[in-house]
Amino acid sequence: MPGTTEKSGVDAAISVLPAGHRMKSRLKIGHLILMFALAALPFAATFALYYPDERHYTDGALMMLKYGDWLVPKTADGEPRFQKPPLAYWSAAVSYLTFGVGVLASRLPFLLAGCGTLWLTYRLARRLTGSVETALLAAVVLLSHPQFFLCSIRTMPDSLLVFFITLSAYGFLRLIVFEEFVAGAFWAAYGGALGAALSKGLLGIAVILFAWGFALWKEHDRRAIKRLIHLPSLAASLVLAGGLLGGVLWRYGLPALGVFFDDQVTGNIHAFGGLFDRLHHWPPVQNHWWSPLWRAPAFTLVLIVNFLPWSATVLEWFVRNKNFTAGNVPSLAQKFILAWTALLIGGFALGVNVSLRYLLPVTPLLAVLLAGWLQSAAGVRLTFSIRWILKIVLAMLTLAVMAEFFVNSQQMLSAVPFVLVSGLFLSGVAALGWGALRRKSFSAAEALGLAILLGWIIFFTTAMPILLPDSARQIAVTLRRTQAGPAQPVLLVGDVKLASRVRVQLGKEWTVAQVNKLNPAVVAGYTRILVSEKEAGKLIGRGWAVQTAAVTFGAPTREELWGALKFGRLPEALAHHAQKICLATHE
Repeated sequence: MPGTTEKSGVDAAISVLPAGHRMKSRLKIGHLILMFALAALPFAATFALYYPDERHYTDGALMMLKYGDWLVPKTADGEPRFQKPPLAYWSAAVSYLTFGVGVLASRLPFLLAGCGTLWLTYRLARRLTGSVETALLAAVVLLSHPQFFLCSIRTMPDSLLVFFITLSAYGFLRLIVFEEFVAGAFWAAYGGALGAALSKGLLGIAVILFAWGFALWKEHDRRAIKRLIHLPSLAASLVLAGGLLGGVLWRYGLPALGVFFDDQVTGNIHAFGGLFDRLHHWPPVQNHWWSPLWRAPAFTLVLIVNFLPWSATVLEWFVRNKNFTAGNVPSLAQKFILAWTALLIGGFALGVNVSLRYLLPVTPLLAVLLAGWLQSAAGVRLTFSIRWILKIVLAMLTLAVMAEFFVNSQQMLSAVPFVLVSGLFLSGVAALGWGALRRKSFSAAEALGLAILLGWIIFFTTAMPILLPDSARQIAVTLRRTQAGPAQPVLLVGDVKLASRVRVQLGKEWTVAQVNKLNPAVVAGYTRILVSEKEAGKLIGRGWAVQTAAVTFGAPTREELWGALKFGRLPEALAHHAQKICLATHE
């Protein structure tokens, strides 16, 4: 596209789009962050979209508070857990100390990290392009990414890792692309790498080595690496990380390091599992040397799917434009981001799993690239244009609101709140369409991103009567109501994930042990037991009083669900598959 060129930094040519093609906006980055936080808050404050791995971090944080040992996280059974660094545990524990133990306190540090990543993405895009419109669009693309949204509402290190990797990349891009050898850039580069290492391990080291290698490739001179070394920031990072590692080794010895390395490296590189078969006994089907050849394209497909609908527009524009270096992001920065993406894809392709979460560390950087490409595509007639996609999404949201009202109207509750909520949703859909397509109050891209956020809220409202209250919440209410005097230890027979959620609901004063099966020898040490309705029958008549502690809805078949919706019998269908958890107290 025709346009002008500006210089911003050393050897950084930035294509500036004609003013008529720019996406104008009345929104600010603060508005986007606030709307993202408000959309995420209902999920962060409940266990509606609970992820099983969260139990490691909530249990570890509670154990830190209970025993005062902050060096190494521990499981609920008191065993040290060396698989992941402690920053995620520390974050949850500090939140518990500040706000009290609870679901929202568990997730708050990670939601704040997600908001911080949105701000960093905006700053990075604005620094690279000099365009506020592109920077806002980058933030919009990121907040609509489903895996980014999910990682921001869960007690897991992913959100922290994404924030610190983005911070480190921001610092290195300033150093390499713009040659801004200032303290702020160095501290961002190495401080971000330290935070990434304390969040999830070796990726913090990988980003430093990659940046050094990229600078060497750019200059073809080893002195390029020397220019990237800043002794104060690098030394501070090494001292902090080394001190933590030294403390763990001093207390637990080399086996702790072996467990960590196995989780980070050898336990994941299954493509060459034959090298480790004698140690790990991996199934032969996982050990094919050619497995990375299909996993790498699979990860690429994961990227494309997660960035829908934006990737559809960009891919069509690429096909028509046939210029992969277009856009207003400097060419050198594009190469940095794409090379880092390729490195992560290649590394994760050596593993056995193709997870939707693994490529999260590169998501903000790719959002910046996509924003630059979308800006260039704004003046081109495309089949998958942003305006056309927005119309489709708004139509889908309208249908979703109708489905939400239909489902919720079948609950045994007053219809007035659901009418008001559905009307509010329809007003929001209409406002987005009118503001973007008619009044031009904001761009179609911004309306599309906000429409995707609205979709999350509609989903929550639709599923809320089914998913909530969570069984852990019901159990906690029952235990508190029936407890006289100090909290007594509780034994939960069943799911380890449920036990972890109950601990969060009850707080650090309570002790909730967990076993998989009802064992008379273990039961003898407790006066309060949580069991399934089936297992509770074994306790009746043996000195135990049994009452219902929680009721959870089961999953009806597709035919049952369709018939229930068709004839207005959804509550009956769900109740037919309900499962009870009982509290047995020793008389």
